[in-house]
Amino acid sequence: MTDDDRPPDVPDERPAWLDHLDVLVGAWDTMATFDAGFLGPGTPATAAAGRTTFEWLDGRRFLVQRVDNEHPDFPRALTVVGAGAEPDTFTQRYYDSRGVERVYGMGFDGRRWRLWRESPGFWQRYTGVLSGDGRTITGAWEASADGREWRHDFGLTHTRAAY
Repeated sequence: MTDDDRPPDVPDERPAWLDHLDVLVGAWDTMATFDAGFLGPGTPATAAAGRTTFEWLDGRRFLVQRVDNEHPDFPRALTVVGAGAEPDTFTQRYYDSRGVERVYGMGFDGRRWRLWRESPGFWQRYTGVLSGDGRTITGAWEASADGREWRHDFGLTHTRAAY
């Protein structure tokens, strides 16, 4: 196929900043921690173990994340991360077993991982930091009804299980 035959939505080159995501590739054990009342009034604090894997789709233009949770009240999910419209940005498309579909903005510089979503009535943001040895990502999700007043949603720690 020549450049003249290529559909207009096929990019010429792979954005170099996608390489920042290489450190995520592999399997991670996860632990989500939820404050008392998260699952409803009077419910105790809860911890939920799981497993997350990241792998490149052929061509290394999209990173696929699969999320499995051992706790029955939390969904399994699939995300697809690709380059954003601006340099050093990404877009994450999220789908889960409840039928939820969301689009997040994402930043990742190889150490600091940020996700954000601005949606009327339910804003979200996540910040996680990769440890110096690359074996742990420690972070937390926050939520807001209006994008001005934020509350802690839940903590989320990833511990590398395999490359």
